[in-house]
Amino acid sequence: MLIRNLVLATSVFLVTLVLGILIAHNTSLEILSQLGELLKPLKPAGNFSLLLLLIIFVNNAIKALGAVFFGILLGFPPLVFISLNGFIIGGVVSAVKEIEGLAYAVVSIAPHGIIEIPAILVATALGLTVGSESVKWLARRESHVKSKLSYCLKLYLRWVLPGLAVAALIEVFVTPWLVGLVGGG
Repeated sequence: MLIRNLVLATSVFLVTLVLGILIAHNTSLEILSQLGELLKPLKPAGNFSLLLLLIIFVNNAIKALGAVFFGILLGFPPLVFISLNGFIIGGVVSAVKEIEGLAYAVVSIAPHGIIEIPAILVATALGLTVGSESVKWLARRESHVKSKLSYCLKLYLRWVLPGLAVAALIEVFVTPWLVGLVGGG
C-alpha cells in the first residue's frame, strides 16, 4: 500500500508542478521580487547559517510530520500538502528561470531538492497510508488506524527526518555556493 501511495503522491506532485510552471508564473515573479527585498539583509554568514539551517529543518520536519499525522483525516491533508508544494515549486522554478535562466533555476532547487522532495513524497505517502486506514474505519471494515499511524510515524523518524536534515544542510551550505558559481556572484 505504501508503494501505491508513493506513486499517487509523486503523480499529484508532478501534475501540480507542471501546473505551477504553466499557471503560477506571474504570481511567483511578484512574490520572488518581494521576498528578495525582504531577505537581502539576511544573507547567510557565520552563526546565522546555523540558525537558518535549524529554521529550514524544523519547518520542513513539522510540515512533513503534519502530512503523516493529519493523514488520519481520510488522506486529504497530505494530498493538499503535496499539491501546494508542487504548485509552488513549479511557479518558483518558472519565475527564477525567467529572471536568472534555466541553469540558475535548476541549481537553486536541485542540490537539496533531490533529497528533500523524495522525503516529502514519502511523508505524503505515509499520510495517505494512514488515511486509507481511516477510510476503512469509516466504511466499518477492519482497520488498524492506531497501529498504522504508529508504524508510519516510525518510518517518518527513520527515513524522512534524516533526509530532511541532510537536505537542510545542503540547502544552507551547498546550494548558495553553487548558486553563486552559476550566478557569477
